[in-house]
Formats: sequence, C-alpha cells, structure tokens
Amino acid sequence: MEVSYNLRFQRFSFTNKSVVDKEGEIIIYEKGFRLKGKGASDKGELISFSDLKEFYFKADKVFFVTFNKEKYILSDASGMFDSLLKDLYKARNSFLIDALFMKSGKLKAEFDASFERVSKFSKPISKGSAKIKIYERSMVIVPSNQDAFCINFNFVNFYEFEEMDYLVKIVLDDGQIINISHLGEDFEIFQDKLNEVLGGLYQSVVNDVLRECFGYFDLGTLLKLAYIIKGGKSASKKEILKIDKELYQAVEDFIFDNPDFKEKMNFLMAKADENNIRFGIAKDFTQTQGFIRWIMIAIPENNIVVFSILPRWENSSNNALEKRKDESFFYKIIMEKGDVVEKTKDKIREIEEALINLNFSKDPLYKDKRDLKYSPFQYAIRKMPFLRILRKSFVGLASAEDSNKWIEESSEILEKSKI
Repeated sequence: MEVSYNLRFQRFSFTNKSVVDKEGEIIIYEKGFRLKGKGASDKGELISFSDLKEFYFKADKVFFVTFNKEKYILSDASGMFDSLLKDLYKARNSFLIDALFMKSGKLKAEFDASFERVSKFSKPISKGSAKIKIYERSMVIVPSNQDAFCINFNFVNFYEFEEMDYLVKIVLDDGQIINISHLGEDFEIFQDKLNEVLGGLYQSVVNDVLRECFGYFDLGTLLKLAYIIKGGKSASKKEILKIDKELYQAVEDFIFDNPDFKEKMNFLMAKADENNIRFGIAKDFTQTQGFIRWIMIAIPENNIVVFSILPRWENSSNNALEKRKDESFFYKIIMEKGDVVEKTKDKIREIEEALINLNFSKDPLYKDKRDLKYSPFQYAIRKMPFLRILRKSFVGLASAEDSNKWIEESSEILEKSKI
C-alpha cells in the first residue's frame, strides 16, 4: 500500500510551540507515513505508527501525538478528506492488528456490520460500522475510521443472539458489552460461524489438552474443567475440587512434577485459601504435543499475586524441553489505595489477559522498556491497558535454584509488599 494526498501539515513541540507549518503531501505506507513539503529538496519526515500515542480526527482535521509528546495537525485535504481518513485508518488498523496480537488462529470468516461497545458502567466507548473478522480464538472488529480492537474468545463470559432485533450481544469477563448489528442476510451465517468457533474452543481444550493429560476421566468431568480453563485461564483449587476431588489431585500431580518446585509453591500456598490457589493448563502451539502449565497464588494479606510458568512440557519420552528454572513473578494487588480483597480479582484477570494474549511470554510482563527496545512487544507494553497496569505493579522475581534461598527471596518480597 502506498497512496498520497496533498494537504497542509503542522508540527508542535511538547511545549506547544509551532515548529513546522507546510503545504505538501502525505505518503501512506503499510507501517506509517511520510509528511513531505513541496519541492524536490524536501525529503520529508517519516513517522511510524509505532511512534503514535494518540490518533484521532475532528471535523476536517487529523490530529496525532507521538510518544515524544510532539503534536501534529493535518488539514486542507479539500474534497479528499474522507478518502484520506479511510486510507490512514486502513493502514493504521493493519498495523494495530499485528502489533497488539489481535489475530489468534486461522481466519474463519468476515462480515460487514455495525458495532456498539459499552463499558461495565454502561458508558459508551465507541460505535460505528466495521469489518468483523472471526478467527479461531478471537474476533477482530475493524472500523473504517476508528482504531481496531479485539475480543479474545477466552474472555467471553456470555453471548446471545436476539433474533427479533437481529442483534448479537457479547459480554466479556470484565463486564464490557459489545453489540453487533446490521448483519442483514448474513445474520444466520454469523450465528452459525460464532457458535462453531466458540464450540470448537471447548472441543479443542478437551481433545488437545485434557484427554492427553487426564484421559482416564469421563467426558462430562473434562468438559466441566474445559469450561473454566479454556485458552489457559486458571481455575481455583475450590472450583476443581467442586468438579471432582480425584481430578484436583491429578491436576496438582501434573503441575508438581518436580519436588523442589512443589516445596517452593507449598510455602506460598500455605498462605492462601482454596479460592486463591489457581492452576492453568494450555496447548503449547510451539510444540506438536506440548503443554503450558502454570500456577497463580493470590495472598491478599501481603498485597501480592504471584505466578510461575513451568518449563514447556511435551507428552513424550523427552519431557525436558528446556533447562529447569523456577521463576516466580510477584505483583502488588493495589498500588495506591483501595480494598485489597476486592482488587484481587482484577489483578488475577490482568495476569491472565497478559499471559493469554501474549502467548505466555514473560518478558513483556516485567522487563525494562530499554531491554524490550527491539522486541515485538514494544508497542503492546505502551498501548495494552491491562499490560501497562500489570507492569507498574511488578515488585520482584524469585528465581533461586535452591529451595531455601528461593523462600528467602519470596519472604523479602512478601514483607515489603504489605500495605
């Protein structure tokens, strides 16, 4: 993609001082654009979409602010403004879909529709017409003149089809609601496709994960577990015990295949109740028969949620796919003020969203921005709200190989994190 438009562009410094005011053109590329003044000697300024902190339009002007706090205004595109806007958002949304890891699995279908996005407090977030792209594990909504956003199916709490109004209502775990309408003759096709994909999620968890790991349990038991751990989400000890006590023991044995790791986790689990001891198991898409295993423990009394991702595990004769290293990541539940018990669920959800959306990559969850300068997660850590909050709440890492030293590291973190 490479298109250009004649216009006027202005640049202001972070002190709002006018630095550039030119007549010229914008040349739009796949991952950014160039602002170029008139004349062959003007080479212009190349701006990447990854440099943009804010991007919006009002009336017949486009505004954007970079992470360096420079502000730009594009104007005077004459009768081509709508076309300019469409091409800018087309390129920007293509970038956002990749940079924020919105695509999950293979593309299954596309539809033209309208959407309305509402917060858990019933406040409107955005609405408009869009292209709806359904993937195996996510739905990407791509408006023509707004930023694209994603619904990860693993965080869909509830959905329904209101056939009288030809409306699809999707409710997420965080209370957010997305209504999809104006599907026209495609309403039934959309309904079938969404049912097929979401139904396939549970089937995949059962067939590709649970039957491989716990195949000696009946299908009904495995389906109940699949419902709460889809996509690698964590299930509490209490939830698993409620399904089947023997199943809980099997899950615990599967997670604690190493006595040293179990000793370390026992130190933390002794401080938590059954609601706050949580286990996750997911398909590892980097391995043919691989699984991801992880544990999360919330300790509100110490203002801490901690998680550990075990070394990648393969259902074969060779279980050691990487050198054993027990790393545990500690996060404050609240950073300023609030009720720590009420905020615990929010912190658990932040960790789950970060791990699942970023395919269980640990680096973007705690490493310094300078260490991630050339990382594919660079833009995500700037723009994903749950990831930004999670990174700010990181307080420490326990990684000692010796169990006693690991417990010492953890004790220090727990003590300094108390409110």
